[in-house]
Amino acid sequence: MNNYALPDNIRKLLSQLHSILQKKHFIRATPTFLRNTCGKPNCKCSKGEKHISLYIQQNYKGISRKILVPKSRWQDVQDMIQNYKNIIALLDSISDYQWDHIKDK
Repeated sequence: MNNYALPDNIRKLLSQLHSILQKKHFIRATPTFLRNTCGKPNCKCSKGEKHISLYIQQNYKGISRKILVPKSRWQDVQDMIQNYKNIIALLDSISDYQWDHIKDK
């Protein structure tokens, strides 16, 4: 591959990508909030005020897998999902640039 100077906007995208990757906290998953009841007769959920749970789901090697996220990790997991989405968006932008300039030089 030829070495050539990348424009500032692409170098900035690569820098942003590098920054996210160094955090090492990203996950490909779909978040789903579910409302459910626990079954305890005196609980608020038996009166219609259901509990909210966060699950994340992913298709992995052709199999759908899902896990319940502890409430203490909700924000962490949502941040990890957003990091993954940002990585994909950055890679797409960098790839688009490369695609458009494949014949240069």
